[in-house]
Amino acid sequence: MNIAKLLAASVLSAATVVAAASLASGAALAQQARIAGQGGYNEQFVGTRLSFSVDPSLSNFTLRVSGPNGYNGEVQSARVAPTFRLGDFGSVPDGLYTYEMTAATNERQVLATPPVAGANGRDGRQQVARIGTSMTGSFRVVNGQILQLDPAASER
Repeated sequence: MNIAKLLAASVLSAATVVAAASLASGAALAQQARIAGQGGYNEQFVGTRLSFSVDPSLSNFTLRVSGPNGYNGEVQSARVAPTFRLGDFGSVPDGLYTYEMTAATNERQVLATPPVAGANGRDGRQQVARIGTSMTGSFRVVNGQILQLDPAASER
C-alpha cells in the first residue's frame, strides 16, 4: 500500500515538474519574441537608398547618416520610417558610411515622482515622454552604390 502511494506521488510530482517546465519555457519564448521585436527595425539597401521596414507601433523617426569627407545627412518622419537617398546630401564619395535610426515606442517613461501641477508654469497632467529605441549600422559605398557589409566575412 505504501509503495502504491509512493508511486502515485512520484508520478504526480513528475507531472508537476513537466508542467512547470513547459510553462517556464513558454514564458521564455514569449520574452525572447518580445526582446527580438524591441528594436523593431529591418534595414534595406537598394542602389543609393537606405530604408527600413519597422514595427508599426514605432513613430517619430530620425535617420542620420555620416560618411567620408564630412558627408552628413539627416531625415525625419513622424509616422513612417524615412528613406535616405545618399545623393540628396551632396556628392557621395566611396568609403565606409554609418547610420543611426531612432524612434519612439508606445511605452511611456515611468516617473519616480508624479509631476506637480504648476511647478514650472505648465500643467503637471501632460503626457509623459515615450521610451525611445535605436539601431546603428554601417555600409560601404563603391562606385556610388551601397554594398552591404558581411559581418561573417570580417571574422574570417
